[in-house]
Amino acid sequence: MKKAFIAMLAVVAFAGSAFAAAKDSYEYKGGSFGKVAFPHKAHTKLGCTKCHEGGIKKIDINKAVAHDKLCLKCHKDMKKGPQGCKDCHKK
Repeated sequence: MKKAFIAMLAVVAFAGSAFAAAKDSYEYKGGSFGKVAFPHKAHTKLGCTKCHEGGIKKIDINKAVAHDKLCLKCHKDMKKGPQGCKDCHKK
């Protein structure tokens, strides 16, 4: 029983530190179209695994990931949120 409690405490402590490391928002270089602001806190209601497959870890964002795998693909699939270039990219 004591070992189970200690294990559970360790899991909770690790999870808490993972969430504490995340910022409320991030800004990415957006190439010639301008920077892209990503409101991380607003997306957390989707659940971490929606973007962070295989565990909570930093995602390396590049054009292919943002357009084809995560951001734009998700918004189009959900038919919700920004879907045009200037909706995300700001000069």
